[in-house]
Amino acid sequence: MIKLQFKQLGLPVLLCSGLLMSACNNSQDTASQSDKIQPDDKVMQELITEPVKAFEKTPNDQHDIALLTDFDTRFNQMSDEMEDELVKMHDEGSLTDEFAHNRKRDNIQSALNMLKDLNLKTEQGRYIQGLIAKYWQNQAELYDAHKDSKTEEIKNSADQVKGLGEFLHAQEQLEHWQSQYPKAAKAKTTETAS
Repeated sequence: MIKLQFKQLGLPVLLCSGLLMSACNNSQDTASQSDKIQPDDKVMQELITEPVKAFEKTPNDQHDIALLTDFDTRFNQMSDEMEDELVKMHDEGSLTDEFAHNRKRDNIQSALNMLKDLNLKTEQGRYIQGLIAKYWQNQAELYDAHKDSKTEEIKNSADQVKGLGEFLHAQEQLEHWQSQYPKAAKAKTTETAS
């Protein structure tokens, strides 16, 4: 089962839970507020995912599943190492906003490069690849547009969740696809445990 990138998605998830809590407590909406799209509404709209699409099974399904799962594992490991490096530098007092911004931008570019290098053979694999790549392209554009901003400002930007629904849909699509091959998933789990 694919592991979500919590460090990359943590803020949007926290925002959504906070939004849901505040929505329950706020019973006095005015007509003028409903006419405007609030940043909170944009976050909620981005979290709506499409239903899982049906694709025909192919002999290359397991190949593509393995490549996408490997991408996710390698990218998560790389992201964790980057976050650890930034935390260590912060603790040492040597971290600058510019370095953090550039390092995170490099991480996004690495995701795009890794995705581009995948040799996927199925329509479903390329579909998932495209959704994930679109999310990271949105993140790259956000970081490029905020070159002079602090990393914290980007984290708090409502634009950060742009494309998140598609990214989550890609994760759901891959999980659904993996579930169609339970023997392969069990074999991989057994192989990893050995």
